[in-house]
Amino acid sequence: TIPSILIITRPQVDIDYPLWDQARQVWKDNQPSVEQFADELQQAGFGRIQHSLESYPCHIALSRWQTMIKNRFWSTFSSLSDEELQQACEQIAIDYQDRLDEQGILHFEDRLVFLTAHCLR
Repeated sequence: TIPSILIITRPQVDIDYPLWDQARQVWKDNQPSVEQFADELQQAGFGRIQHSLESYPCHIALSRWQTMIKNRFWSTFSSLSDEELQQACEQIAIDYQDRLDEQGILHFEDRLVFLTAHCLR
């Protein structure tokens, strides 16, 4: 049977984005876990809750990624100062050298969580 609901989100932990420790902690603190989603779905009257993790490769110029971070493209970065973001971008360039190709393209994985559930009512 077709599920009643589909939720697409990202993992709370085990993300592969080129970030730094502080950003990873903010992400974790604000991203609900799969278990939290499942508990809330169950409380709302859904059953047969399943989830899967799907990954796909991402490629972006390091300079573009750094610009996106400095522009606070995710709320993860909203409380950080311009100086903190500048320092973080400089650290990313160092920490992720092994993921840069000769054209300055950064390689990483995006990971999506697919949750499905069926209405029991």
